[in-house]
Amino acid sequence: MRLTSAMITNNTLMHINRNMRNLDNVIRQIETGKRIQRPSDDPIIASRALMFRTSVHENLQFQRNVDQGIAWMNVTETTFNNINKELLFEMRNLAVQGANTPNNLEPMMAIIRQMESLFEQIGHEVNQTFGGNFLFSGFRTDEPPVFTADNNRSFVITQHFNVNDISRESSFQRLIVPNRLGIYEPVTHEINVLKLAYTGLDTIPHIPGFTVVERSITDDDAYLPPAPPSPLVPPAQAVIHFVRETGELVMHNETAANFPREGVSVTFQKTGFRQGDINPTVYFTGREIVNTGIGHIPPGTQLVYNITQYFSRSSAIGPAVAGMYTFDLAFPPYADRNNHANLLDSLPTGADIVGNQVLIPARFFDLNRNVSATYAVALDSPILPATGAPTNLPARHIKEDPRVQGVELVRAIGVNGIALPLDQIELNGSFDMNNQEIQYEFASRTLITVNSLAKNILTDKMYADFRRFFQFANSLVISDEDDLIRHFTTLGYEPEVVQREVYEQLNRERQIARDALYQQFNNMLFLVDRHVDNSTREQTQLGARMVRMELVQNRLEQDEVSYTLLTSDNEDTDIIRATIDRFSAEALFMASLRANTGIIQMSIANFLR
Repeated sequence: MRLTSAMITNNTLMHINRNMRNLDNVIRQIETGKRIQRPSDDPIIASRALMFRTSVHENLQFQRNVDQGIAWMNVTETTFNNINKELLFEMRNLAVQGANTPNNLEPMMAIIRQMESLFEQIGHEVNQTFGGNFLFSGFRTDEPPVFTADNNRSFVITQHFNVNDISRESSFQRLIVPNRLGIYEPVTHEINVLKLAYTGLDTIPHIPGFTVVERSITDDDAYLPPAPPSPLVPPAQAVIHFVRETGELVMHNETAANFPREGVSVTFQKTGFRQGDINPTVYFTGREIVNTGIGHIPPGTQLVYNITQYFSRSSAIGPAVAGMYTFDLAFPPYADRNNHANLLDSLPTGADIVGNQVLIPARFFDLNRNVSATYAVALDSPILPATGAPTNLPARHIKEDPRVQGVELVRAIGVNGIALPLDQIELNGSFDMNNQEIQYEFASRTLITVNSLAKNILTDKMYADFRRFFQFANSLVISDEDDLIRHFTTLGYEPEVVQREVYEQLNRERQIARDALYQQFNNMLFLVDRHVDNSTREQTQLGARMVRMELVQNRLEQDEVSYTLLTSDNEDTDIIRATIDRFSAEALFMASLRANTGIIQMSIANFLR
């Protein structure tokens, strides 16, 4: 094969360029510290580099999550320490001191004033914030667990009680009926009581399976509920007295002994809350009623609501007949065959609808506690005043019906058949405190809960116990001495007799008050211990999560070192080896230049010929 000068020249230039490119590549690795400059240099190294860099950045983000989570938990831990080791501990000591105070009412009342101050501080503690958010409110970080100011908000609230929430303690009341001397002196009774979180309710509480009768604290039988019927066969129900002034649900001994083991849910409505009251949206399941300006709704407008009603054995009309329980619908269904079909579809197989009643097979309740059904009802809008001032929509009395668990306005139909915009009619928000855990991700598919809930620390039962204790102490009113002197003087007693009767009457009243307060202090010792145990249990769970968080933090720090080393090994330049390669590439490049100088000389000689 004949080699031409052009071929020799091209080969020479190609070899020189290749050696120069190798030298440039080595020099670039030393200058940048990286083995490749672009993915095409080595696709394997490039793909692994992306994977390792992603792992490093994920690890850094997880570490930031850990830092924030630990900071959140540290603030929470401080709150727990303040409540458990300082406030509740001191309140227990004061309760012990009160139970051991000699027969003197004034020192007892002074102790209660101290306990009130400490309990108010517990409310401030659960209102702790972190980064501008309330720590113990779950997802409702803009809602304080304890109200910081008086307000006029309105809620329908469901509060749950179990058999362990029944307290056995003394009542204290001044009856309207006077004694033999015409004096309204206090009386006490041993009672079984459930304590609602609030007083001043808008409605009588509804308790499925029980008949709730409202009583005033001045009624003779307020704390003497009747024994349940025997045998207790539906529709007969045990009676519970609701004492409006105190928020107490008082029951007979037999009623308490046969209280449902699974507990009961008490539903009621309350409007208006004081500073220091617990916030329903953070503690309970329910809905807030907010009626906005509705003066623009013309009279005669038909409002259609979807309501959800629950049916259980206790709400049936009598015992099962032919294997079927019969229930009344809370409201007449909307006259629409589609609505009738939808209602039937939401009921169990075998159910039937007859007028405004529902028939459900009894066998279904052997496996299910209740059945829910959704159907539509239609109500006419109210006649509005001439001023166009806002008024309550018909939905208000739907929501107040204890059988109704959900209400949704779906249509508003004017007298001309034209639908009205719903967003101008009503605002109503439901809430519950289920699944309120705030979780941070600290590794792929590894979540840890960082928050604790106020309802598990300052529980609604703790709040009700202390509220009722302070309310009880404030109700211990002793007759005024001057009033007694005037009373006995009016009866015609001699001065020395008046003094003796006044002394005996005041001593008797003070003894009654002391005995009642003494029992309250002893009862509070038990209750405080129970609440301390509950709060300590929550703190222990927090501590377990904090230990796990610290372990995760250590692992992430170790992973950061590992991922950094892997990234460095994959893409960083080995300087020692690169330096040797540079000398080798440089020598090869210079050798190729020297070798080709002879070819250039020969080419010039051939040219001159």
